Amino acid sequence: MKPRILCRAFGALLVLSVAKYLWLARYAHPVADDFCYAAKSAGQSLWDWSRSEWLYWNGRFASNLLMIHGPLTWFPDMLTGYRLMPILLIALTFLGFWALLHRAFQGGLGLGHELMGALVWLALYLNLMPDLGEGFYWYTGAITYQLGNILMLVHLALLFPSGRDRYAAPILLLNLLLAVTIVGMDEIHMLMMLGLHVGLGLWRVGTHRKAGSSLLFIPLVAAASLLMALAPGNAMRGAMYADTHLFWRSLGMSALQSLRFVAGWSLSPGLLAMALLYIPLHHRWTSRIPALQRLLRIPAWLAILLPFLLVVAATFPAYWSTGLLGQHRTINVACLFSIPALFLVLAVALQRGPLRRLTGLAPSAQRMIATMALALIALQATRNDLDVHNDLWGGRAAAYDRELAQREAQVRAAASDPAMQVALVRLVDPPHTLPSYEEHGVLRSWMLHCEARFFGAGEDQVEMIDPSAAGPMGE
Repeated sequence: MKPRILCRAFGALLVLSVAKYLWLARYAHPVADDFCYAAKSAGQSLWDWSRSEWLYWNGRFASNLLMIHGPLTWFPDMLTGYRLMPILLIALTFLGFWALLHRAFQGGLGLGHELMGALVWLALYLNLMPDLGEGFYWYTGAITYQLGNILMLVHLALLFPSGRDRYAAPILLLNLLLAVTIVGMDEIHMLMMLGLHVGLGLWRVGTHRKAGSSLLFIPLVAAASLLMALAPGNAMRGAMYADTHLFWRSLGMSALQSLRFVAGWSLSPGLLAMALLYIPLHHRWTSRIPALQRLLRIPAWLAILLPFLLVVAATFPAYWSTGLLGQHRTINVACLFSIPALFLVLAVALQRGPLRRLTGLAPSAQRMIATMALALIALQATRNDLDVHNDLWGGRAAAYDRELAQREAQVRAAASDPAMQVALVRLVDPPHTLPSYEEHGVLRSWMLHCEARFFGAGEDQVEMIDPSAAGPMGE
């Protein structure tokens, strides 16, 4: 079989693998903070809303703007816009991967390999991300962290020169605007942007290069970070938690989490199988792509340390501000950038490390087919891919859709009848891949109250019962 035909067949099967994540979006429903933000922001102007959030809740001056007039208000049926968002974000993530690969290697990979690389990156990310439900199918989390990821991919892509001097000034202005926006998305991207641009500035000084755009990016990113960090709302939100603002504890716990997650990703069957597919390509690519040759000059210790630093950046803000790692949607950010970082470690080991003897391997077509089949099976049979299969074909996603649609109808009915009392039944077998907060018990009262307010019902009209326990719950 010709290599090009084999590659296209593999790509087509990867597209089919990713397609199930798009199909899963048809079962998504708003929950928890989705209703809270939609109810709280109703009738407010954009300025009043953003000022209130900055003063009383958090300093995310960019993502907060996207919480007002969200997808629940775009169409008469609130689910239409809500279910379009995961599809749009997955598509934009793929385009962000492609843009970064294209600019970083200055077209040296060729369009086919760029698209394949972006597709492999997307397939691995969907498989490995620690919280798929909050990563793409929960608007509040997805728009804060995944949109931040997408913008940062574009920002990184634009940092690489394009060779078209006449566009240099507009691209720089656009990237400066992107830098401020990314900082304002969330605390994790704020830390990453600070680390990125301070690191670039120090590298330029250490290599006796001109500071260039660093003179613009560093102060701008620092100022935007101060605007985020000094928001009065951060203190009000932090007052809800204990053991906050403990530097060494936060750093130590973040370091432990980095060992946990990086080890898990490194040993995942899908990533290991894709690494086997990369090894025969390494010598060919490095011999004809100068940008890759320059990238592989990175010190080995820094390449190894990079994925751990990414996890620390993704966990430290949570430990610092709340004292705990209560959710894993922040780790999704580290996962996205750790995947290429782990391949960078592999490439360095192949280039000048203990794996150099493997670069001369030229596997037969049969072995390549076997390795591709192994990679596809490894994805489908592990982690998120396996959970998506179970939720879709096992009926949990459809049951989730029916139950939440029924709840929404009940609360709507209560809004038209003030005397009506609604008892929502807790999901006893929620899907693993869609956002649900009922795995260990009924929804907390504030979640029920937000849904009631969104539909116009009274907070005292809605309660939740647990079929495995006696009486109403919700506190």
